[in-house]
Amino acid sequence: METQVNKISIKKRFPVLVLSVTLATVGFAVTLPLSVGSVLAASAANSTTAKAKVNVQVEGKAIGTQAFLSPVGNTLIPLKDAAQAIGATAKYDSQTRSIQLTLGENTATYSLDNDSAFVTLNGSGLGQRYEAQIIGGTSYVAVKALAEPFGYLDQWNGKTRAVNITKAGMNDLSVTASKLQSPSSQNNVQIKIVYPVVSELANQDAEAAINNTLKAHAQKFLEASEKQLAKSGAPTEGAKYDFKLGYKMTYNRNGVISFLLTNYQYLGGAHGMGSQAGLTFSLKDGTVIKLSDLLKSNSNYNRDIKKSLQEQVKNGTESSGYSIEQFKNLTKGSNAYLDNYYLTNAGFTVFFETNAIAPAVVGNPEFKFSWTQFLSKNTDPFAVY
Repeated sequence: METQVNKISIKKRFPVLVLSVTLATVGFAVTLPLSVGSVLAASAANSTTAKAKVNVQVEGKAIGTQAFLSPVGNTLIPLKDAAQAIGATAKYDSQTRSIQLTLGENTATYSLDNDSAFVTLNGSGLGQRYEAQIIGGTSYVAVKALAEPFGYLDQWNGKTRAVNITKAGMNDLSVTASKLQSPSSQNNVQIKIVYPVVSELANQDAEAAINNTLKAHAQKFLEASEKQLAKSGAPTEGAKYDFKLGYKMTYNRNGVISFLLTNYQYLGGAHGMGSQAGLTFSLKDGTVIKLSDLLKSNSNYNRDIKKSLQEQVKNGTESSGYSIEQFKNLTKGSNAYLDNYYLTNAGFTVFFETNAIAPAVVGNPEFKFSWTQFLSKNTDPFAVY
């Protein structure tokens, strides 16, 4: 069974939202009830009065709120104030201590603790962790926790020392979150599959091709989950099995759209197992774009990326648990590992599967690159799209 939920509309005709913050990268927050705040409030050392204040503006108008720089350089501001400024509504769940922000038909859920916020999109149960602080009952969260779930682009201007949150320049399309439901789901077995559907493209054939690929990926995970469930049998009394698939739109510009699809399964034990896949599409014809397509002007791109990766893996053997020997064996005589990538506004990210170059507890090791590391200054990787 398939249902469609929560639409993220990314249209060029929409008014541009600009969130300007002087001095640093921004963030946002929401106020918790006093009873919860008294439990979660940080110590006096974390008081905002002792932190460097930041002036925040939305479309040139100041927000009457306290914002400050975190020790790692993020600017954190109250979520409730920022949400109101962009027209989002906030709802607090006292049982789960989570906050739901709704903008249009898109809903992001923020699960907060004293130093981070885990953000999920459209009920997938999978998401990303961002910096956060809870001070005096108010939750402060980093700006990307607002920009990324709602499809905005955050742009840092070093000259003016400001960051802009905007949809300007994005592809003219919409993204809808759809769900696949399994009859195997029950009280102690949860199979939750949420995947993206693209709509409102001028080229309907390209739209169909993209959506067929995305749905096929979701269907494949559903079938694998049900097969694993049949093999493992029902969980014992008091135990619970989880199978989840979620997504994040990581890039939507220049005639290209890129998604990171993340899955997780838990069948008992200390922890579950996760993996991910990157899918990048041309809006011109709906084909999947490989990293080699974007770097083809550099005939030595594979050698250059491999050299950089090997150096980073070697440097991370102690701090991150990477295995240089596993990396060498995986990349010897094959470029297939470069199919595991996704685009970002800063460039692209190459990742490795769980257990490929590090223990399972490390997850999926990721390595970020900019285009200028491998392409000449005036080369546009998206010129043909």
